[in-house]
Amino acid sequence: MKKIIIFLLILINFTSFSQTEKLYYFVEKDSLFGVKNQNGKIIIPPQSSVNADSSFNGQEIKDMVFCMRFAEYYDRKGNFLFDPYSTGEGPDYFQEGFIRYSENKKVGLYNYLGEKIIPAKYDWMSPIDFGFAHFCNGCYFDRSKDDEHPPLVGGTYGFVGKNGIEIQPTNKRNHPKDFETENHQFIPYQFEYSEKEKEILDFFEKRKEQITQINGFDCDNKIIYFEITEKPTEFEPFYKVTTFELCDFYINRSDEDFDDFKNFKVSADVKNFYVTYIDLVKRKKESEYVERKILVDKWITKSLKSKK
Repeated sequence: MKKIIIFLLILINFTSFSQTEKLYYFVEKDSLFGVKNQNGKIIIPPQSSVNADSSFNGQEIKDMVFCMRFAEYYDRKGNFLFDPYSTGEGPDYFQEGFIRYSENKKVGLYNYLGEKIIPAKYDWMSPIDFGFAHFCNGCYFDRSKDDEHPPLVGGTYGFVGKNGIEIQPTNKRNHPKDFETENHQFIPYQFEYSEKEKEILDFFEKRKEQITQINGFDCDNKIIYFEITEKPTEFEPFYKVTTFELCDFYINRSDEDFDDFKNFKVSADVKNFYVTYIDLVKRKKESEYVERKILVDKWITKSLKSKK
């Protein structure tokens, strides 16, 4: 009996440590913004922030990295990680699971898990698009004629993959999904998948014609790719599948905040496949945008029926 009790105490203790603590935003004096854990322990002391809106008070943080103030990112231990790269439209945000950051006037890359993928070493870098980005060194934005939308001039340009490895374009296509540039060179296909992940993408490939028919796309050639851009985490137990539309030497990537029914989520056990859209929900005091999910096959059947 004594051994059983000791075993149960060990098990309870182990379980309590194996579970990630919950984090919540809290707001003080309508202008101070901080983070506490589920026990009330302060993880990030309250600080002045434009985000200090009462609607955030008590909101659970369900991300591996999260934003404080207007543009400062922290990990779940309360450690400051980075300042996002500043664009003409505001601070950068996550795309394909990656975000650009700035340090000492240089640009680098973090992923959605809070891992530094590329140290801040470039003078400029584009967002990750179809698994790779453009970069340059020795370049600058010429604001002498257009301060709002200055052109990028000078410097040496190149490509870097989402794994942080710089890419040497090839002169011929070695994979069906290699991306062709305007000067007819090819960027090697940047995605690799396990057998389980290939099954996920096969599900969408089998329904590509129907999805294309429902959504309609901008480019005439109708070349559509589905790629897994994020994998399940403790806080987001889904694979994220993004739609890419291949056009003439550029790719349209679906935006999960704006492109309804062009982004998908798949449960971690690969049993449920959803299409997502954003819905405006009216609350008593304020309204907010929330993500909705519909089973893909149910959505396809309903959408095609409405088109008849």
